Amino acid sequence: MCYITRNGYEELYRSFLNVDNEILETNKKIGESVKLDNDLRENPEFMQLRVKAMYELPKKKEKLWKKYKDAIIIEDMDSYKKFDGQTVIIGSIVEIDFGGEKCTYTILGTDEGNLEEGVLSCDAPIAKALIGKHVGDTVIFNDVMILILTIEKYAWQ
Repeated sequence: MCYITRNGYEELYRSFLNVDNEILETNKKIGESVKLDNDLRENPEFMQLRVKAMYELPKKKEKLWKKYKDAIIIEDMDSYKKFDGQTVIIGSIVEIDFGGEKCTYTILGTDEGNLEEGVLSCDAPIAKALIGKHVGDTVIFNDVMILILTIEKYAWQ
């Protein structure tokens, strides 16, 4: 199961469609490689490109399609639609006291984490520890006490 924002979902679909362009581009490079060296058994570039076009890219496309097809859009989830401001959910901004240091994290989709921007994947261990907890709850994570200070609903631009 893959949780994803609507923006992430649209980007995932664009990535899926782009694989066909990657295959076409790789096939074009194969043709150029063949022109340079007629003895294909002695042409490692040709073999590498062929493997990419015949196996790697189709597998990538299949994987992207499965993820797209099975994705759960956060904004469509009941927990997001009925957000009460008191419970940490996927799609919330959580301010915490992490062992005496205040931090703010946004919890988003499975592949959408970016720690530098304060975004946690919902599959990150700390996010899993926070999801379902409430304002005022304490959680012990890696031997550090975390106090949940505030919870807001994340608003997409």
